[in-house]
Amino acid sequence: MTNATIRYPSQVYGQTHPAAIGALAALLGRKVPPFGASRVLEIGCGEGVNLMAMAIAAPGAEFVGVDIDGPAIANARATAAQCGAGNAAFHALDLSDIGGAFGDFDFIIAHGVYAWTPDAVRTALMRAIGERLTPHGLAFVSFNALPGARLRQAVRDMLVTVTDGADDPAERLEIARAFLAEQIESWSDTDADESALKSVAKGILRKAPEVLFHDELAPGYAPEMLSQVIARARPFGLAYLCDAEPNVSAEAFFPTEPFASLRARSGGDWGRFEQLADFRNLRPFRNAIFARGGAPDPRREAARLRGLWASADLRIENADPNAPEGALFVSSGGAKLRTNNPALAGLLTRLSETFPLALPLDAALELDALADHLYQLFVTHVVRLATVPQPFVDRPGDRPKANALARVQAGRGEMQLATLRHAMIRIDEPRMLAFVPLIDGSRTRVELVQEFARLFAIAQNEAEWRLDESLAELGRRGLMVE
Repeated sequence: MTNATIRYPSQVYGQTHPAAIGALAALLGRKVPPFGASRVLEIGCGEGVNLMAMAIAAPGAEFVGVDIDGPAIANARATAAQCGAGNAAFHALDLSDIGGAFGDFDFIIAHGVYAWTPDAVRTALMRAIGERLTPHGLAFVSFNALPGARLRQAVRDMLVTVTDGADDPAERLEIARAFLAEQIESWSDTDADESALKSVAKGILRKAPEVLFHDELAPGYAPEMLSQVIARARPFGLAYLCDAEPNVSAEAFFPTEPFASLRARSGGDWGRFEQLADFRNLRPFRNAIFARGGAPDPRREAARLRGLWASADLRIENADPNAPEGALFVSSGGAKLRTNNPALAGLLTRLSETFPLALPLDAALELDALADHLYQLFVTHVVRLATVPQPFVDRPGDRPKANALARVQAGRGEMQLATLRHAMIRIDEPRMLAFVPLIDGSRTRVELVQEFARLFAIAQNEAEWRLDESLAELGRRGLMVE
């Protein structure tokens, strides 16, 4: 959504990518449509960056974005034309108008829509998904979840109240941010309720101002329990599969004793179990995946890993995987993994050496012996799994090329650029931002060195090594293509 003067940031959301949700579905025993030849619908697509980043990475697939905001759709169409995303179409219309003429879709995404709409619209959203999803399709629906979202709801009520009467959007935003800062200072760290509210307020204040404005000061906000969302989806032939965040599904693959009573109370109903877990964990947000009928089948089987692609940002502390003391690996998140299992150490070494590219989990790997380890690394966010590799290169060639969407964004002066790892990178340096559109594949490295030296006003020999460093970093972040 946009506002006349405050635009909602348009970005990619990794958890919505069909290759990511498809990997989870495959681990749960589902047949998954091939992403590269699929049809993808995003409801509430805004300015279309999330969908466009998928489209330029999968030219054989078809992408459709729908949003009620006409100016946002106009921007999406302009960007798609500029970056050559001819396989992405955008429509300004109400979701209730998504009829049979649109055809069916293998993947449907509705991120940041559900909790911000009236009750009738939430039902219409589930109806549209139910009518348009293919038999083996997957739908992603995110929402603010109860009971965890109650605290955010309380802070939001305060912000709506203190900004009442301020008509200018910039003034409302300034009042809201100032109020949050005051409350953070006044709330106690020792009182349990005030401490919890302070934590929520800090999280809201850390958001981009545009996000705070459109989320916390929006006219409607209706978080629901997971069980309520499941019940709303059921009449339209949709069954809850799992959450798109792998750690939320950890109990499915690795049941633990602390949750044994909840499993018994749920009677084998996975959706009910996760609702009970939400009560215990006070989870405030859900990235729910829905599919046609059938309960998830969470068995840790090597066969379900085959055909997937794995990536992991790991640093090797002990380079000898056969060391008696055990090889030590450290993830980008700080997790330390020590093993004296040669097969596992070999896999982690290969992942480390391959990153940022993905490694195919095929018959060449000892998956029967490694399956449990891979499942564990997946649900702890050390290893990312996908149904297809993302088409970027980590070592740009003689004519380096940044992806077309990032070049368009940089050309507009936007500091947040979309990568083909389906993430955003930020470039604050204005001269580097101005340089990105020049990395279009038409210039050799020699020519780029000259442009780099001119932009940064540095000698050519310095420009050579600085350019190499910059291209290597952009490649590592997933910005570069063939």
